Amino acid sequence: MVFCPESVLADRMLPPRRMLDEVIASLKTVIAPAIADPFPKSQAYMAAVILELVARGLEERTDLAAAKERALERLFADLATFDGGSLLAHAAGESGEARLAKLVEHLWQERERLGEETFAAANQRVRETLRELIDRDLEIAGGGE
Repeated sequence: MVFCPESVLADRMLPPRRMLDEVIASLKTVIAPAIADPFPKSQAYMAAVILELVARGLEERTDLAAAKERALERLFADLATFDGGSLLAHAAGESGEARLAKLVEHLWQERERLGEETFAAANQRVRETLRELIDRDLEIAGGGE
């Protein structure tokens, strides 16, 4: 089955977290109790437990994505004060990590014009944000541990 965002069904779909909650509830209250054999019954309950973990991961990833976006917004706000905002002008129209990539490229191209002190300060600020973004990615990979 191919999912098409323009589909009429797209408007009627449940959000992922709600869909998982419904499946979990069905496994626990309808499917598992209806199974007589102990092994498949336990497997149905375990499937519900696994889906609960997946659902929790969805919430964490939303939080982490928002934290990454806030880190980028702070960086762009800080860099707006460097060199009269000319660093950010080159990346106008972009957002998020695409804007960061253009910003880094422009920063290195303009190194001589900016002067070593301004370049070093801006580059250090970018590196701090990159470290924060990597830390967020590691939280996602590690399951928020």
